[in-house]
Amino acid sequence: SAAAADAARLLCTSQQPASLKDFKQIAQNTKFMLSELDALVVQFRRRQQGDDDKGYLNRTEFSRYMTSSALHLCADGLSEQSLDHYFRAFDTDGDGRVDFKELATGLSTLTRGGIRERAEFLFKLWDDSGDGLLQLDEFQRMAQVSLAARAGAQNELHSQLPATSRANLSPEELAVFELVGSSFALRQGTRLCHLADSPAVYLLVEGEVGVTLPGTDLKMLEVAASSEHPFLGEAVLFTADRSLYGDAAVSSPDGARFMAIKLADLMPLVLQNHRGASQLMQRFGALMYARLGEIDARLSAHADGPQGDAVRMFLDFKKMLVSQWALRYHTIGKTGKIETVPTKSVGTAADLSVAYSPGVAEPCLAIKDNPDMSYEYTSRGHLVGVVSNGTAVLGLGNIGALASKPVMEGKAVLFKKFGMLDSFDIEADQPDPEKFIELCVAISATFGGINIEDVKSPECFYIEREVQRRCSIPIMHDDQHGTAIIAGAGLLNALLLAGKSIEDIRVVVSGCGAAGFTCAKYLVSLGVRRENLIACDINGTVHVGREDLVAQPSYYLNEIAIDTPRHTLQEAVEGADCFLGLSVGGLLKPAMLATMNHDPLVFACANPYPEIDYALAKKTRKDAIVGTGRSDFPNQINNVLAFPYIFRGALDCRAKAINEDMKVAATKAIAELARSDSHFGREYIIPKPFDPRLLSVVSSAVAGAAMATNVARLRFDIDAYAARLEEDAKMRT
Repeated sequence: SAAAADAARLLCTSQQPASLKDFKQIAQNTKFMLSELDALVVQFRRRQQGDDDKGYLNRTEFSRYMTSSALHLCADGLSEQSLDHYFRAFDTDGDGRVDFKELATGLSTLTRGGIRERAEFLFKLWDDSGDGLLQLDEFQRMAQVSLAARAGAQNELHSQLPATSRANLSPEELAVFELVGSSFALRQGTRLCHLADSPAVYLLVEGEVGVTLPGTDLKMLEVAASSEHPFLGEAVLFTADRSLYGDAAVSSPDGARFMAIKLADLMPLVLQNHRGASQLMQRFGALMYARLGEIDARLSAHADGPQGDAVRMFLDFKKMLVSQWALRYHTIGKTGKIETVPTKSVGTAADLSVAYSPGVAEPCLAIKDNPDMSYEYTSRGHLVGVVSNGTAVLGLGNIGALASKPVMEGKAVLFKKFGMLDSFDIEADQPDPEKFIELCVAISATFGGINIEDVKSPECFYIEREVQRRCSIPIMHDDQHGTAIIAGAGLLNALLLAGKSIEDIRVVVSGCGAAGFTCAKYLVSLGVRRENLIACDINGTVHVGREDLVAQPSYYLNEIAIDTPRHTLQEAVEGADCFLGLSVGGLLKPAMLATMNHDPLVFACANPYPEIDYALAKKTRKDAIVGTGRSDFPNQINNVLAFPYIFRGALDCRAKAINEDMKVAATKAIAELARSDSHFGREYIIPKPFDPRLLSVVSSAVAGAAMATNVARLRFDIDAYAARLEEDAKMRT
């Protein structure tokens, strides 16, 4: 970059010209990224007076830099005496000036160094006598400066931020604004990228503003900032494209005021695992994701129109931003998404002697005599194994065990967040079904239940069945059953609204993978007549006499094949009451939807693009009840409504298995929960994932079904259990 070339000149220590290699070398030595050094170069140049190529800061220029930069421990309020200390500490060669390399090295020590490195630097900073000791007067000066700088930053921030703005931030986030925040006033028509002199994110302090991208009717980047949603500019954290807001004009009828955090100031704090900076990054990422989703929902209806190219450009842009955010999210703070935390005190040697040897021998012997005591003395009763071989991961296919780990960690997070259950994710590099079964059986003693995840079909059907046969704990392949359970709940409620009977409807299931095949069988168990359900795959409808099925009599699809003259998806959909899509985006055309029966139910669950867009489906058939797999449209078919609570109910009653009655109980409980809500209607036939009632209602229904079918080891009062879970849900919320 131009800044890199400029930095190379600054790094010259002789008449020989410096190169990009020198620039990279200082980046490596100082622990700064190249982009951050770019920002330092800009700041360095800005503080120089006179000759831009002299390559150093004198004492006055250094003071100006230190009192305006937020990359270090100094803040406004530094005395000239303390600046003298910093100048001498940065001037390592004692020549009376600070060159760029000395500046970058000193800032790196302060912002990136370990505790010992920072301590040594600060110690030398205040050791005036150079005797290796801090005398009382030296220590007092250091403490006074540190406290004055902190207090000055706090007072300045509190004078700029009203109480409403401070209420939007956690104490840790406020600390970031204290360290690196600066104030900006807004004039009508100001461009967002010009509010600060480098990429920044903004907190609205006063007034209300809107940001629109001119030159398009779509207003693709139209967002607003208000007291309820006070942040702007968050996307610059996840893309290096400065032109993102290059032409975005900020408008405010009465003017507004912002606090800004420059990207070059925030990122060092993030990389140091500063708690407030990490919280802000997650806040900005979630905000960007939500805003992109809202824009996507508004634009989806234009995808096939004259502005389709602009919509597709936005979708590519959104995909890039979401990809960058997803990568950044997993690196904020401690890498990954889960950790192990002890539940007992382990602060003393006495504690450890009970938690481990010799005291731990007592529960070991108790479990040896009675294996059921493992539920009393270990975490087994609230521990789920999330086990995968990575052969069918989301929409990524067979990416292998190791690459599936982020998904499995995510599944563990969902178990904790919604079911209040602990999980270990286990990624087994074992594609062989028999050996994978043996592995699951071998580790089953560790867990109260095992969630098999992202295993390809048709092997997954045999694997789940065989592991459950050989284990006396709940086993479930969520990819099969989760979607079926939620879709079943939506179907029951949609039929109620449409005034139809489940025995009379015709259903089309598009897609015959793990989810589609299991959904087809499950809907029959709910009451759909087998001859009224047509499944479709890439080869057309699954019908008796289809050549590939005749050639493979034992192939799993023969189980759902019916005798029908309808051999294409278009023929199958005509006159149907329900379309359940678990296939690919755009498959259900408006002309097909137009031929369905009155009040059709359309579950278009392909992700990220459904078989038919929600808005397009509603435009084509105003009487349609539509659900998708996406959270930005009504009636989301989301497995998280089921699996955390099915396992919670199963583990709490120490069930030996998860049977069909327990799944049906979950479906009916979810359907009833939606019906009991005041929002129940065509755009609310399924509860929202964050509905706190799910824990109590669904888990207790599953536990009750387990006891009724004699697979529960424990029996208890269901009403009392539901009440306890309701209290747990309140605590979680």
